[in-house]
Amino acid sequence: MPKRTHKWKKLPSSLSLAHRAFVLKLRELREVSDRTQAQISQDVYLAPTSLSNHLNGGRIPEAEHVEKFYKILCDEAAMNSRAMPCSLPSLLELRAEALVKHCDCCPVGSPEAAAAAPEPQPTTAAASPAPKHVRRRPRRPRVLISTRHRGIPRTPALAEVPVPLREGDRHLTTPADAAWPEIRTLAESLSAGRARDADIMMWSAATTLSARDVQIFVAQCRAAGLGKAADQVITNAARRDAQAVLNIASALHTSEQYADVGLLLAAAAEDEQT
Repeated sequence: MPKRTHKWKKLPSSLSLAHRAFVLKLRELREVSDRTQAQISQDVYLAPTSLSNHLNGGRIPEAEHVEKFYKILCDEAAMNSRAMPCSLPSLLELRAEALVKHCDCCPVGSPEAAAAAPEPQPTTAAASPAPKHVRRRPRRPRVLISTRHRGIPRTPALAEVPVPLREGDRHLTTPADAAWPEIRTLAESLSAGRARDADIMMWSAATTLSARDVQIFVAQCRAAGLGKAADQVITNAARRDAQAVLNIASALHTSEQYADVGLLLAAAAEDEQT
């Protein structure tokens, strides 16, 4: 059977060479299969828009999604007597190189790459620039306190205890650029009655994303009015191992999503009892 060819979009010029090489290799692997991207993405447990985003130079996929993507295409290539364009270790190596840095002035394209980024080296004293002249403000005159008031003891300041805000007053501390296309796809799937596609997206988000990304996904769901979807993602995340649940609870607490923390811990305790 002849191979099916695809018309690919032109990659953005802002991509680094390593990221571009990784995307081109993913496209070569995609050419092995004659199936649609929707069929492939369903086997990889990804939304079709997410797979398209990876193949067009967007966010770099997680390692387990890359391995699943390679295995599915490898099995299909074996059935159709076709050769794979690369090995899995070489593909993962290209992914690791793409995670290092996009360019000299922007951050990497995946949440896990922040930990792998090299720390800046301290500069020597000879190479440091000359100190800038700082203009100091004139001091304000000190106000003298009357001696007869100095003996009055001051009321000790009360310790401030953080109190969770009410549901309507709560502001989620989510980065402004953290809106993902998956949220829009999830909303469209729910409104169109495609419950299976929505369940796959919520299960994938809860079980494969990092703790910080789970927090962002839940916050974006609530911001888009998908409260039930956010609760479902938290319930699914409660089935992960104890350390992963604690990391997700810490990320939610840091973002002041106290109600979500309670829901996560309660679901985890109930799952452990059953």
